Amino acid sequence: MRYYLVIFIIGFLLPGVKAQSVFKRELNIGLSQGAIASRMVFDPHVSQDLFYGYTGGLMVRFISESQLGIQLEVNYMQRGWLEETKTSGTYKRSQEMLTIPLMTHIYFGRKTKMRFQVTLGPYVGYLLKDAEEIHVADPGEYRDYYGKETARRLEFGFTGGISAAIRTRIGIFELEPRYSHCLTNMFKPGNEEFIYLGSRPHAISLSLHYLVTM
Repeated sequence: MRYYLVIFIIGFLLPGVKAQSVFKRELNIGLSQGAIASRMVFDPHVSQDLFYGYTGGLMVRFISESQLGIQLEVNYMQRGWLEETKTSGTYKRSQEMLTIPLMTHIYFGRKTKMRFQVTLGPYVGYLLKDAEEIHVADPGEYRDYYGKETARRLEFGFTGGISAAIRTRIGIFELEPRYSHCLTNMFKPGNEEFIYLGSRPHAISLSLHYLVTM
């Protein structure tokens, strides 16, 4: 009798368990707004101060499997770097960029309103504007890249971040710190006229995202 009772209970519960495990694909579209701190990594090293700017753009995210998806973005960013010479001269380089990251999206907390998320992937960037402010009185303190144009406008790199998300009836709100590392040199690597072997932009951003489910 007990054997048949156990079989009956298992048979009654299995459909419910199966229904709970059914995954529903999801498409999210939204906006990103935030601030960015950037600098240039030179080889040999150059002492700098962080450059602060704005970043923002559009996001499309497709959750194709449980806890896994893909995320495409189109972002505008302001980046650059600041320098002070030994005689109190200053140099400022500011750039405006368009970046398109394509990232893997991983999340934890599928059955809760609060999610912990990780994004990681490559990006392609295009330099929209490049401007310099040179206030260095001593020509001996001029560095090789002062007044020098970038070697290319197109760049490639990797970017990734972690975020906390709250899912509500009016949409999804997320806060994400992110790190971006460029793999291409801004200036052509060292030769007799240019001593720097590396010139790669790095940036850290903090952004607020708002997305809706389609």
